[in-house]
Amino acid sequence: MRARRHALFAVLFCVAAITACTAASELPTLEAATKQLDADAGELIRASELHLSAVRRADDDTCVPGQLRHFVQAESDRAGATDGLLERLRALGYDKVVDDLDLRDHDQDVAVLRNPRTRLEFELTVLSGERSGVRVVGKTTCYAAE
Repeated sequence: MRARRHALFAVLFCVAAITACTAASELPTLEAATKQLDADAGELIRASELHLSAVRRADDDTCVPGQLRHFVQAESDRAGATDGLLERLRALGYDKVVDDLDLRDHDQDVAVLRNPRTRLEFELTVLSGERSGVRVVGKTTCYAAE
């Protein structure tokens, strides 16, 4: 009886692990990723306290030849907006994967956040010097061009 219970637990555990790995490895289509990226960027842009403007949306081919990705770029003239951006992105399911210590530059502080489910990334760059503020760049992963 006890062996059956342990065997059943082991089978259920393996099924759950396989399901979790399979679900995590499925990549959304470029169209779905683009819609989600635009929606997440929209959440940030609509947050009036962040003062994001100069929004630019486009597809670019900076990936390997034959691939492209979608990106969104916005800027704020308030360097203090980074805390609000980090909070909002974390609430949307993004995890910080790279911080300033990894990408240190004398004139810029950088953080990269990634959503593990959608594989979308946001890069936050705090600009200092003559033109201080925050640049936000969201992007999909690279997809084969159709």
